[in-house]
Amino acid sequence: MIRDHIKNALLGTVASTALASALATSANADTAEFTLQGHHSASSGSEAGPILPRYGDIDPFYGDINPFWGDINPFYGDIGPFWGDIDPFWGDINPFYGDIDAFWGDIDAFYGDIDPFYGDIDAFWGDIGAFWGDIGPFWGDIDAFWGDIDPFDTEAYSTLTGDLNELFNRAETVFGPAIEGETGRSFQEGFLNDLTAEYGINMSDPASLASVTAQQRAAFFLAFHDGLMNFSGRDHVDHWMGAINWSPAMAREASTRFPVVVGIVDFSLPSRIDGLIGGGNGNDYLDFNHGAAVADLISARHDGEGLMGVAPSVRLRLENPFDETLSTNWDDVRSSVRRLSYHSAIINASLGMPGWTFHEGWSDVLSDWYIRHSAPHTLYVFAAGNDGITQDLDVDWSAVRNVENLLIVGSINPGGEISSFSNRPGDACFTVRGACHEGSRLMDRFLVAPGELILVPDGEGGYVRMSGTSFAAPLVTGAAALVKSEWLWLSPGRIADVILETATDLGAPGVDPVYGRGLLNVQAALSPIDQNALYALDWRGRRIPAGELGFLRGRIKDHGEVTVFEDIGDTFRDFSFTLEELGVGQDALSGSAQITAQSYSIDRAINASGTNFNDTQAITRRIQTRNGLTVTSFASQADMGQVLGDGDLPFQAGMEVSNSESGVTIRFGMGEGALALSDQSGFGLASDYRPDSGGVNPMLGYASGGVYAMAGFALSPDTRLSIVATSTRDEYEFTNPLTGERSAIFETLDAYSASAVSLDLSHAVNSRFGIQAAYTHLAEDQALLGGQGLGALAFDGGSRTDALTVGANVAISARSSVSVSATAGITGASEFGASALALPDSVSSTAFQISFQHNGVFTARDGIRASFIQPLHVENGSLEYSGLVVTDRDTGTLGLRTQQWSLGGERPLAAEVLYAIELVQDRVELNAFGRTEAPGARFADGDTSWAGGFRLGVNF
Repeated sequence: MIRDHIKNALLGTVASTALASALATSANADTAEFTLQGHHSASSGSEAGPILPRYGDIDPFYGDINPFWGDINPFYGDIGPFWGDIDPFWGDINPFYGDIDAFWGDIDAFYGDIDPFYGDIDAFWGDIGAFWGDIGPFWGDIDAFWGDIDPFDTEAYSTLTGDLNELFNRAETVFGPAIEGETGRSFQEGFLNDLTAEYGINMSDPASLASVTAQQRAAFFLAFHDGLMNFSGRDHVDHWMGAINWSPAMAREASTRFPVVVGIVDFSLPSRIDGLIGGGNGNDYLDFNHGAAVADLISARHDGEGLMGVAPSVRLRLENPFDETLSTNWDDVRSSVRRLSYHSAIINASLGMPGWTFHEGWSDVLSDWYIRHSAPHTLYVFAAGNDGITQDLDVDWSAVRNVENLLIVGSINPGGEISSFSNRPGDACFTVRGACHEGSRLMDRFLVAPGELILVPDGEGGYVRMSGTSFAAPLVTGAAALVKSEWLWLSPGRIADVILETATDLGAPGVDPVYGRGLLNVQAALSPIDQNALYALDWRGRRIPAGELGFLRGRIKDHGEVTVFEDIGDTFRDFSFTLEELGVGQDALSGSAQITAQSYSIDRAINASGTNFNDTQAITRRIQTRNGLTVTSFASQADMGQVLGDGDLPFQAGMEVSNSESGVTIRFGMGEGALALSDQSGFGLASDYRPDSGGVNPMLGYASGGVYAMAGFALSPDTRLSIVATSTRDEYEFTNPLTGERSAIFETLDAYSASAVSLDLSHAVNSRFGIQAAYTHLAEDQALLGGQGLGALAFDGGSRTDALTVGANVAISARSSVSVSATAGITGASEFGASALALPDSVSSTAFQISFQHNGVFTARDGIRASFIQPLHVENGSLEYSGLVVTDRDTGTLGLRTQQWSLGGERPLAAEVLYAIELVQDRVELNAFGRTEAPGARFADGDTSWAGGFRLGVNF
């Protein structure tokens, strides 16, 4: 278990070799030399020398201790003067800080039942988060107090003992049931007693605390953390994960496509592991866990039982060039690489020559004719070494020439600074015949990853923390494997380009001699490098910039996707964006979709609709009356749901000419045409006609907001025929109410433009009952039922809708009435111009609204209206999208794919109640409203299912 190994690791023990003597004799040295001596005899004509695994000479407890130990505490707070700033280390290390789902993604099924002895693991995980969040500052206080106690102050040590017991009691509350369930023993017997004994802490003897050094306190607390997390029921989470922007969910999603074979030149494993292919574990196991550590960091399975690798689905091949002296020579290294290169997409080499960031001996290896033949298919990842040197000697690369398939990896500490032991690239270069070509400096192929205090297997069934560039390199190798598994056709050079170009810049701006290209960033490597450079390919093969793809207010219910591409050198990568992700301007909707979502509440809170619930109340002026002819002008406030464009009036206005003798009425104006031209008395609110909130002839509502006109004729005393025309144009502009400045909400989206004509026939059956029927033709220039697209998703040529609306008004009594309206429409389009979209079949849609109104509820001057509404809903229909996609992921071959995107979604249903009362001789008006919607209703943008409020108006 981890408590059996962590102390030795933290005190400088490396594998089976103890450094106690080095600690005793070199306490003031800058670094501790640890050299694995011995080597194979060299073959004739070849260079001989020891080649060491890239770790072993790092001692965390003396020498350059401050930078090394700066941020290793996983528990917020400053636990001692030598620890420095803790936050950079532990900021994102644990999934229980913040949203666990964001880190873990969709937890595999086994997590639900993995530890039945303590119930629901997710609930337990929540307790863990709260525990560590509280323990951080508490431990900080304990450690500061502990460090300041006089050795002879027995009373203070008694106080310290009490503080430690409180710490342990808190841990027992959270972890005790899990420990008892797994070990069958109590918290003390199954965990704490062995740990305190290992560090010489006797809780019954406060004086024993006096002999614990600052370094031992640090090691104790780290062992305390790692040991408790063994009982968390999850794989261990380590600080490197957050540092390189990696998560288990990301790895599982990326690595499940196609397994990639990774070769490892390293020490043998103690036993075969999952994912290992080939003849065996390497040569005989040398009781040295270096190879096991490297392999687990690359590919350890996410099974809830140990560590997690960066790329858990890769396949591993292992070749061990080392012998019992723990060293090797270039001939044996060359042989190992030859055996791996033919089968491996990536080879990890966490070994090298002391004193070099990159030794020239690798030229002899990679220039081997067999290895050169495989080189176009293999990416090589090298550990930079642990001497703390900066390379100043060039590397003669004339025999190899190609550097595109090389990555060299240094180490950073948890604070994000270069590790004191890590070798650096300096200004050295891979030269060809003495010339240093562009992109051939070591720093151009160099990046860094976390390499200090990395939790790895100890080879004996437990875990240990180790440091060295050996453990930074596998993180890069795993990231490269994830990239390869997503885009199998990428060459090693292009994979390296992705890793290097997405690294997070550290140190001096740009490529520098210390950090090279910067810090590995896995999330960035699996994402587009430049969002602005993405493009889609339509069915003709034309490039359409991804910035010109999107939907606004579309009615697509399908979770379809659009494939976009980015160029990587002479090839490309593909990415899929869902239609939801292609929603246009989601963060900029201050005047369009958000206005749609908010207009109902604004209407009800601002508009005084009165007890008749009518927004058409206007200021009228009779201009002339002569021989039965009356001319009237009228004006009212603008509809809060309309976005005003250039030239639009900030109010609604119009004129009416009527002839009482012939029964002819002509009305024209600018504003909410659907409301102004309606003959149904029970629907007097602007929101009744909006397609997203009301159910009364939404086709006419789509074309309302601009110029309108109506001519009405009396066919008989009880029957009227009206011919209606209305239009609208939305420029998607926003006017700053303070400055008056206008700005575009969507720079690349065409204005929404629509017009409608309608024939409306109404008939009064008797004094209490009337019926209506209307035919409406809606023409949308660049839209489909209010939805618009960009670029290859544009509805060029628009759509045409024919709709039939029927309605009725029933006066139940002198104070009560019911109004009903229902609409059914058919939408079609001949083509969408150059768009990648097509409408193969007609689209059918419906809407309805039933409103009951009653006046005199409590007093003679109040009223209530209750409505049941289905806003516009697409019953059936689909769009076809045709574009180029990758049809062969081995080769990257493109082919045409046509998708069917279903229209509609969940049926929107809403219930609404309005109440109004006039008080104090009509000087005070109180309006109250409430509305609730079924899931999928659009006016609340899916985030809320109800809205309510009141308005109090006072007239002076």
